[in-house]
Amino acid sequence: MNEKIISVLKTFNSSDIKDFKKFILSPYFSTGRDLTKYYECIMKYHPDFEISKEKFLKSYFGKLDDKEGKQSKILRTLNSDFSKILDDYIAVDSLKNMNFYYNYLLIEGYSHRALYALGEKKAEETLLMEEDLDSGFIREIQMILLKNLIFHFKSLTNKNPEIYGVVESQSEDLITFFVNISSHLLNSLKVNSESYNIQRKTEQLSLLINNIELDKFLDNLRPDYPNYKKIKLDIILLCTMLKNKKFEHLYMKLNEVYMDTFDTLDHRHKMNYFTSVLNYYTANPSEQTIQLKFEFVKFGLSQGLFPSGEIIYINAGTFKMFMLAGLHAGDIDWTEKYIEEYAEKLNPDFKENMLNYSYAYLNHYKGDYITSLDYISKFRFANEVFTYDMKLMQLKNFYELMKQSESYLENINYAIDAFSHYLKDNKKVSENYRKSGKDFIAGMKLLVKFTAMLSDKEEKKKEMYDLEKFMSETKNVWLISKIKELIYNR
Repeated sequence: MNEKIISVLKTFNSSDIKDFKKFILSPYFSTGRDLTKYYECIMKYHPDFEISKEKFLKSYFGKLDDKEGKQSKILRTLNSDFSKILDDYIAVDSLKNMNFYYNYLLIEGYSHRALYALGEKKAEETLLMEEDLDSGFIREIQMILLKNLIFHFKSLTNKNPEIYGVVESQSEDLITFFVNISSHLLNSLKVNSESYNIQRKTEQLSLLINNIELDKFLDNLRPDYPNYKKIKLDIILLCTMLKNKKFEHLYMKLNEVYMDTFDTLDHRHKMNYFTSVLNYYTANPSEQTIQLKFEFVKFGLSQGLFPSGEIIYINAGTFKMFMLAGLHAGDIDWTEKYIEEYAEKLNPDFKENMLNYSYAYLNHYKGDYITSLDYISKFRFANEVFTYDMKLMQLKNFYELMKQSESYLENINYAIDAFSHYLKDNKKVSENYRKSGKDFIAGMKLLVKFTAMLSDKEEKKKEMYDLEKFMSETKNVWLISKIKELIYNR
């Protein structure tokens, strides 16, 4: 049987089954052969459609008689016709649920029939509806298209003095669209290149934007310009992705600019911008950004962004990020209160594991490494990211304990070996985590060897050189901090 037809019909619910039958009975849509019998025969096997070609031919023709291939030839024609009308149904059904495209085509229809006054009225009504929608840069291009139609109708109905305002508004939409779509595309390039180890080339979009004097544009942009605050935030975020040095002084003002813009944004934009700012802080850790990130997280929580809208539970990854923001900023009390309050907003299916995860971190930062190890032993979350984190945390705990007592040297060497086998043998570990894990092991071995005082004076000099060299090459913040401790305390 036709694979496409089966895959589409498997999605049909009871309403679709009834509506599609009316659709194929309509002489307006069904202009070819009558497909009612075909539809009734094939729907006998809904929803699993465990049906062979021979079984269907027997059902459709009453008997199987296909030695000369006549029945197969008829079936191929039926499949082709039925496939086309299925496409028509999906298109029409989708159109009913997509107001913009329905209205846009209706307006175009008025235009083709020279019903310009009706077209202008409908375009302006649709524009008002679209302004209340919440759909990112797609909405912005829709606004541009609508205003292009309004421009067209005003020129045809002798309303030329009103055209200037339409074009000015359209140009503002274009600026917003350009900045937003550029940010979206650059972020997608970044995420995909990092996820799949793709060597990025100098793509034309980066080249273009880096050669636009956005700093001068922003300096000359009037504060009373429509969407001034949002455009300023857009441009700063765009430049963070390009690492544009002209804007470095503004990157540290992202909190201020976001909070200043917050009340002008709809919910979706609040969330999108929040994520973008947070991503910048996460990708650029420093003493200053760690504190800024923490303040930013507290603001987002105070505004009820997590969870919000139709989302019932706070995402586990988000919960982790906010918890770590507090720990990295050194606010143990805030973090402890956060865990207690927001654990109640986690999905019950993994709440207990996330509590074990969080308390493992919290107790490590408190210096209670034994208790942290106890929580790690209770952790049972089948998720690569969280499992990886717990294995690293186990090593960190043993390292801190080894600094207090060499009796833990055997424990940490065993844990390093176990983690090495985990990275090598576990097929579910992604290449990125495998690579960063090997880097962590290399750094940990250097730390252990130097800290355990197993070398003579000359070997210590070489080990210190190796540590300093490793510190210049690694991106692991924890390893860097521990190497610095050794360097400054030697």
